[in-house]
Amino acid sequence: MSILTSIFYIISISLMIPVMLALLFGLIYTLYLAGISAYEFIARMQRRDKEKEIVTALENKSTTLPELAATNEFEQTLNLIISGNNDQLLLGKRIASIESERRTELQKISDLTKYGPAIGLMGTLIPLGPALVGLARGDLETLSNNMIIAFATTVVGILISLIALAIHSAKKSWYRDDSILLTFAAERIAEINTEIKNTEIKNTEL
Repeated sequence: MSILTSIFYIISISLMIPVMLALLFGLIYTLYLAGISAYEFIARMQRRDKEKEIVTALENKSTTLPELAATNEFEQTLNLIISGNNDQLLLGKRIASIESERRTELQKISDLTKYGPAIGLMGTLIPLGPALVGLARGDLETLSNNMIIAFATTVVGILISLIALAIHSAKKSWYRDDSILLTFAAERIAEINTEIKNTEIKNTEL
C-alpha cells in the first residue's frame, strides 16, 4: 500500500509544472481571443449602420443595395448575394462553410470554459499533498507556499473560464445574427430575381 501511495504521490507532484504551464498558456490564449473579439466588436459597430440599410432595402425589395467593405468571408459572401448572383449552389456552399467554421470556433471557446476550471482544480489539489506533509512536520513555509499555489491556480482556472464564457456568449449572438442576415438576403434576392425574370417573360410575350 505504501508503495502505491508513493507512486501516486510522485505522479501527482510531477504534474504540477505541466498544470501550471497549461494554465499560463490557457490564460494567454484566452486573453488573445478577448483581444480579437474586441477588434471584431469594433468592426461590427462600424458596419452596423450599413447592415441596417441592407436589411431595410431587402425588406422593401429594393434592387439597389449598399455593399460592405468585404474584409472577411461573411462580408464577401453578403456582397456576393446582394450583387444578384444566381448561383444558389455556390451561395449555399459559402453560407454552409461560414457556419461550419464558426461552429468549430465556438466549440473551441466552449472547451476553454470546461478545461480552465478542470486544470485549475488539479492545480488546487496537487499542492495539498506537500502542504499537508509540511503541516505534519511543522514546516509552515512549505505549507504556505503550496497553499498560495493552490489558491492561485484556482483563480486562474476560473478566470479562464469566465473570459471564455463571455467571448462565447458574444460570438454566439453575433454569429446567429449573421446567419439570419445571410439566409434572409439569399432568399430575398432569389425572390427578387425570380420576379424580375417573370416580368421580363411577360413583357416578351406581350
